[in-house]
Amino acid sequence: MKNILIIILLLSIYIGVISIQPDTNLNSISTLLVGIVLLTSFLFANSIKRLNLPKLTGYMIMGIILGPVVLNYLTAEVMKHLFFLENIALSFIAITAGGEFKLKSFKKDSKSIILIFIFQSVFIFFGLLAFFIFLSDYIPFLANLPKNIVYGFAILLAATAMSKSPATTIGIITELNAKGRITNLVLSVTLLKTIFLVSIFPIIIAWSKTYLIQSAVIDQNLLIDLIQLITSSLFAGVLLGIIVIWYITKVRVEISLFLLGIVITIAEISELLGVEILLTSIIVGFVVQNFSKQGESLIKGIELFSLPIYVIFFCFAGANLNLNVIFTSAIITGLLILVRAFFLYLGNLAGSTLAHEDRFVRDISWMGYIGQAGIALGLGIIISRNFPGDLGQQFLTILISTVVLNEIIGPILFKFVLVKAGESRI
Repeated sequence: MKNILIIILLLSIYIGVISIQPDTNLNSISTLLVGIVLLTSFLFANSIKRLNLPKLTGYMIMGIILGPVVLNYLTAEVMKHLFFLENIALSFIAITAGGEFKLKSFKKDSKSIILIFIFQSVFIFFGLLAFFIFLSDYIPFLANLPKNIVYGFAILLAATAMSKSPATTIGIITELNAKGRITNLVLSVTLLKTIFLVSIFPIIIAWSKTYLIQSAVIDQNLLIDLIQLITSSLFAGVLLGIIVIWYITKVRVEISLFLLGIVITIAEISELLGVEILLTSIIVGFVVQNFSKQGESLIKGIELFSLPIYVIFFCFAGANLNLNVIFTSAIITGLLILVRAFFLYLGNLAGSTLAHEDRFVRDISWMGYIGQAGIALGLGIIISRNFPGDLGQQFLTILISTVVLNEIIGPILFKFVLVKAGESRI
């Protein structure tokens, strides 16, 4: 109750400032709102802890309250003005994912990790693709759309459904102090999925564009542009990764501040030079973790800045929600969650069976892969930028509502898996 009263006080102060200075410029309003977002979202997330909900769900709910749906403080104009903060958050999330992928751990169970990753990805992508294409006439949101739009949406929905949240996975492992084979298996598959999906996502977007806004043909120029995008992103990621290694090894002063500078650099060059922000960032983390002894220093340095960044990112995601679209697309959201879980189970079963895994891995471990969060939302934001207007907004809203529900269900199921496997140490 105390936190709620403080939130009301902070919002009252904001209303008072705006009332006294109604002509305050956008820069001042945006700066004030960043402070309001940080404080209110953090307090609200702590207030709902007794409900056993993930904190990021609290950040999103606060975003809905501050957004156009309720208080209309985080307007479209303000969000556009604070666009760079989303890019910084995306970069932080991706560097963390890359930095958690350790080749040494991967080698121990490489056969099982690769087979489970391949079959989960194939079953989810092609299963959902077929589901939405063949049953589109019976899904209210898709029934009245032209077939080319349905195909484009199906590609994007199927691709983003492959994602799994590294942040949630690592968070639950840390919370339970979990150690063991199931812990390593789920974490490794999750990180491999993330690296793979981020790497191919420019191709996924280009493929879907041929249906959504162009003729269904990928021409030679588009392929050349894709190759240049991926190549330049890989080069930038490797180069910046080497710079980070040098700094942490040789300078070792204010590492967190330096990493913030690297993240801002990535965000800026993504705008100026057109490199892919998620791919570049994930390569930075991967290079530092696997080609130096500074992986632990990297993760610790990021953690010092991660909380305010995550708060802002997920609060903004909530502010982007269009509740009308959520209500009208409730059926497709529910179907997306259920069908994704079904094909996830089948893919996990097929991969673990071929890897000759035990019954626990085959029948139960699939529940550890449900959760979605930062990477999925990051991909959704990139999609909304590539498809501006109602098309991108509708997709982003469906994706966010799906992610929110999976983020509530996922940590609970993963905790159940680790406890049942006897790998929880609390």
